[in-house]
Amino acid sequence: MNEFFLASNRTIQKEDIEINQITVKDLDKWSQFAEPIRKELKQDYSDEKAESVIKQNKTSALMLCSLTTNFDTDVFLSIMNTDADKFISIFSEVLVVNKAYFDQEDAKKTKEKTETTWFDSFQFLISKGHRHKDILDYSFGTFLEYLKAAQRNERNSLLSFGSAMRVSYHADSKAYSKYTEEVKKG
Repeated sequence: MNEFFLASNRTIQKEDIEINQITVKDLDKWSQFAEPIRKELKQDYSDEKAESVIKQNKTSALMLCSLTTNFDTDVFLSIMNTDADKFISIFSEVLVVNKAYFDQEDAKKTKEKTETTWFDSFQFLISKGHRHKDILDYSFGTFLEYLKAAQRNERNSLLSFGSAMRVSYHADSKAYSKYTEEVKKG
């Protein structure tokens, strides 16, 4: 899915089923079913892999489809039992629409524990001008992309500050004034 699909929180229609992106505010409900599937998928979205994942995680697959669509688990259980290929196709679309979640790699274990929480990520985005309510309404993919963009912006700002400090340290007063005037002109 492209950036505009993510940013506008679009959906995909598959016959009469509307498949949604998961939002940050629903991540706690969703992740308990998505996480075992993500670990087993290992970024392989083939129909064969989807079928294998469904067999190993039937309840999670049903719940995942239910939480991201306009139908409940009974509908999907019926589809699974009467037309397995159709269920695999729907399940595959759910995975693709929410690929940002399923493409995550497992965090590497470090000896030193850090106390980073979701609130740290929220605060970082808020410090960059995002609003709390908006963040909760972002799809997970949008949240990740905004977080990456904010981190790039922060790194670029630090590099700019570092360059300005270096120039000011090595330049005399007149040369530094000339440098700041050039920066202001853009």
